[in-house]
Amino acid sequence: MSSAGGTAGAARGASRRTVGILAAIGASLAWGLGSTTSDYVLSSGVGNDTFLVIELGVGFLVLLVIGAIRGELGGFRHPGLLRASSTGLIEPWGAYTLGNVGIIFSSGAFVALVSSLNPVLIAILAAPYLGERVNRRAAVLMVVSIAGVGLVVGGAGAAGTLQPFGIVFAVLGLVCGAAYVLLSSKLVRTVPVLPLVAVQLLVAALASLALLVVRVTLFDGALQLPATTAQWLVSVATGVFGGAAPFILYLEATRRIPTTTVSQFSTLVPVVALVGGVIFLDDATTPIQLIGTAIVVVSLSMLARHAREH
Repeated sequence: MSSAGGTAGAARGASRRTVGILAAIGASLAWGLGSTTSDYVLSSGVGNDTFLVIELGVGFLVLLVIGAIRGELGGFRHPGLLRASSTGLIEPWGAYTLGNVGIIFSSGAFVALVSSLNPVLIAILAAPYLGERVNRRAAVLMVVSIAGVGLVVGGAGAAGTLQPFGIVFAVLGLVCGAAYVLLSSKLVRTVPVLPLVAVQLLVAALASLALLVVRVTLFDGALQLPATTAQWLVSVATGVFGGAAPFILYLEATRRIPTTTVSQFSTLVPVVALVGGVIFLDDATTPIQLIGTAIVVVSLSMLARHAREH
């Protein structure tokens, strides 16, 4: 009887880890697709702060509707939710804003490369904050996947107009991203995930709106709204792929597998963005990038198998 119970428990544990792995992969796929759609919108002349208000606002409304359909609106009355909502200033608002400024002073490739170090920073900080440690095999796979990301993004960041401000803002964006993951991973132990992500998006949208108002009223800036139906549709879609979906999936993943493991799947984001750029934006690719893509995919496949077994 105890043997049967142990087998059933092991099966449930493996199933839980599998769901966590799939959620982590889903989050990376959503973020990668969101990067592609964001590139399209911003390159069309839509203002960054305007775009963030639309993206994050749509993400909040989508989660509100989902919460209503699933009968989870009661979670918005959770006593710790209001305090937890302040983490939305760290990410999405802080990390997204700092990353975009970093791109202005350097390049998207450089910021993507810096962002790929997120699993390393989380692995270092997770030990004292979450009590998690990365075993040797996972650490090796992390290094390999980051090396693959280096090949995917290429040397454009270092070869371009890399200014000190670009480095500073890219690193600050990296720190914000890691801080958000660590704080939110602990918050979801007591706070419902959907309401938590919804209020984080709302806080970030309001912060972006405040910047937009200041830019338009005090500095006579233009609203820079989407100018075509396609731009509006893609902006709204980004609210789902870049706002609601990835954060929900990421935090759901941290409830099932270690945060240090979940963070490693974020190296898939530049790969998805590369593929999305080729398919939707007619971007060109190189053999080196394809090799880097293969390295990332293979290393993450090995990591997923290792995480499921342990």
